[in-house]
Amino acid sequence: METSDLQVGRKAVLVVLFIPSVERDGITSIDQDYWVTEALRTFGLLYGGATAFPRARGVWRDDEMGAVLVEDEPVIIHCYTTPNDLNDPERLAQLGSFCRRMGREARQGEVGLVIGDEYLAFQDFSEE
Repeated sequence: METSDLQVGRKAVLVVLFIPSVERDGITSIDQDYWVTEALRTFGLLYGGATAFPRARGVWRDDEMGAVLVEDEPVIIHCYTTPNDLNDPERLAQLGSFCRRMGREARQGEVGLVIGDEYLAFQDFSEE
């Protein structure tokens, strides 16, 4: 069977965002529900929708703090979009702005975003 026989719209690029559960110190909880809701709304407006998966277990090595391991229970957001929507400069700017805002306000060392097969590490959270 060929997928072209299905006569459906296609979104071929996967975007994944990790919503942390703790601040960079690995101890202080953040308002994860708020950030999950904000991320879902952002992806819905920019790309048509997204799905939040339940908490996972993760670890992040904070090299700036002596390679300490920060344990986390992130929520993982999955969003499929089209190459055209993904490459739209205005949408990219809004997505980048959201990631920097979350990093800044949730006191993170890094915000992880995966586009296709590339991991993007936001570490500069200054406002544009």
